[in-house]
Amino acid sequence: MDEKILDLLNEQMNFEYESAYLYKAMAAYTDDLDLDGFTTWFDHQVTEEIFHAEGMKNFLQSVGYKPVFKAIPEPKADYEDILDVVKSAFDHEKEVTRRIHNIAKEANGVDERVRSFIQWYIDEQIEEEETFSKLITRIERVGVDWHSIYILDNQLGQRPAPQKPAIG
Repeated sequence: MDEKILDLLNEQMNFEYESAYLYKAMAAYTDDLDLDGFTTWFDHQVTEEIFHAEGMKNFLQSVGYKPVFKAIPEPKADYEDILDVVKSAFDHEKEVTRRIHNIAKEANGVDERVRSFIQWYIDEQIEEEETFSKLITRIERVGVDWHSIYILDNQLGQRPAPQKPAIG
């Protein structure tokens, strides 16, 4: 296996843990607004990101690469409003997508095991970006109408807990 590609995957593993930390801070922000549904929704994002990181860690170990854990930067804690926090999350997911596509590009034709493994993450990012895009549209439509925000909050609170995917 190509060490450079495995290093990129290790870097992404760390970024997935960073994503979980970021979503935890976002959950704390929405919790401060008493938006329990948004808080639950972001907490589910935390769990998903940890599952993603663990899948990468397990894959790296399965091919004989020792994962290296790095320090996680302090996440942003304050936002202008609920729209700002969701837009920030969407921007973050776009960066995750960019990084995953880069791993796939680097692995293509060089390390097909990594290329095959990363395909699940490529597909997952399509879903992640679509989910955030739709949520932003819904928030923009209701604006600052707290009655509508609370209805949306209730809907988000109904999101089932994520199940550990069969990856890595």
